[in-house]
Amino acid sequence: MENNLIKKLIDQTMCFDRRCLLLGPLLLLVLLTACSPNEPDKETTNRTLGEESRVEAENLLEFDLETALSVQQILAAYLNQVSNDFSELENYLDLFSTRTNELLNNPTESTLATLQESWLSSHTAFEQTAVHRYLSYRAASEEESLRLFQLQYQLNQWPILAGYIDSVEGYAESGIVHDINVELSTGNLRQQNGLFDVTEVTLGFHVIEFLLWGEPERSSQRIAADFKKVETLTAQQQENELQVDQLENNRRREMLRLTTNILLEDFAASTVLWDQTLAKLENAINDLEPEALLSLLLDSTSSMLTEELLVKSLYPILNNEFEVSLQSPYSQTSQNSVAAQMRGVESLILEISTNDGTTLDRILVSLSPDFESSFYQNLDAGKACLIILYNTIGASDFSGPSAKIEFEAVECINLITNIIDQLDQIELRLPAYRVSI
Repeated sequence: MENNLIKKLIDQTMCFDRRCLLLGPLLLLVLLTACSPNEPDKETTNRTLGEESRVEAENLLEFDLETALSVQQILAAYLNQVSNDFSELENYLDLFSTRTNELLNNPTESTLATLQESWLSSHTAFEQTAVHRYLSYRAASEEESLRLFQLQYQLNQWPILAGYIDSVEGYAESGIVHDINVELSTGNLRQQNGLFDVTEVTLGFHVIEFLLWGEPERSSQRIAADFKKVETLTAQQQENELQVDQLENNRRREMLRLTTNILLEDFAASTVLWDQTLAKLENAINDLEPEALLSLLLDSTSSMLTEELLVKSLYPILNNEFEVSLQSPYSQTSQNSVAAQMRGVESLILEISTNDGTTLDRILVSLSPDFESSFYQNLDAGKACLIILYNTIGASDFSGPSAKIEFEAVECINLITNIIDQLDQIELRLPAYRVSI
């Protein structure tokens, strides 16, 4: 199963600007593993200059004692924030589980709207942890990273094939909800997830999103009655030898219950790995080179922006592939998702501080005066651009290519690319250290 998933991700690799940007982070780790079959000795030094240096030695940045201490303190404060954010997300998910039960026990328009609101709060909180998750991928062992990538796929894969789950426009009886030959159980839903294609998923936030909203502004838009429990069979259903638990509403109810429970299970499994990795990193802060710690922070940020915003979202928009580029099309809240991702970046760079109030951006300015001249402008403009773009897409009927959408997408790409380049310019001047915990 996992080998098939890796192959499918490889088949979807996309290349831009003379370098390949991977559609799935799992592929990146697989390729890196394949290219580096000999694992370095964990006892070797973190410093690996020489052939691995990214710039000439005389141009490398050197940290004074104050800068080194500030970097260590910022990472320690950031890890504390990561822990708090994951705990808050856990609370949102627990509340979502409660709201799910309320809908199933009493399916009204009010309980459906409350559950939809709870989904939005939970998913927004999840997307705000995007940078945290990329940090975990890079700090974890290879085995732990592979497991985290797999769990990430199960938690938040998008785009999804909606017709694999439930009815869509023109196909009133499509999807697992209507296919009584597909057993609805935790084990089977896990087995069916991504079985034939990475978009044919049965788990995660966006499967639940589609169950709760259906297709917006179409006949398959979800209403509370779709979750009403049916306890008796019609004469026709009896003649067809159907069972009560095979009826559409009852199967939709069961699928919502199961996918919600699995979401919480997968999040709990991820939390165990996150906690283990971040605890190791916290304990090793004073033993690791400060340059390695800063590189880890910068690489996690630029990689998240590249993968989540450029590769998976903005580039497809230029090809009018809106179904691929929109993170939350059924709730029509993709703008919330990208805003949350940018909010995570903003928090790390501008708000996490040392004991004396020094923030990461002030350290970056001290290392590269050019950083200050345009970074803040690009960050503010980038956030605003993304909101405008996704609102424009949301108001479009997708009847054909839109010059306005294309123009706004290019503008957003330029702004996000500028942010990434500014972070990369500093990282490339750091000695090529390896974080080993």
